[in-house]
Amino acid sequence: MGPPGAGKTCTWKTLGRAQDKSGKKTTIVDINPKTVSTKDLYGYNLPSKEWKDGLLSKTLRSLS
Repeated sequence: MGPPGAGKTCTWKTLGRAQDKSGKKTTIVDINPKTVSTKDLYGYNLPSKEWKDGLLSKTLRSLS
């Protein structure tokens, strides 16, 4: 978080390149949390007490 031009994008891109150079594979997934509701972003319980994964849960699971 921060104002435009503060270096947020440059920071994560630099960290990704540094990890790649050190031999660690880096996968970057761009997620815009403003496009989905909080419930759809994090997940929620269904009336049957079953857990429904959100966008972040699905993304992290696919990357692991």
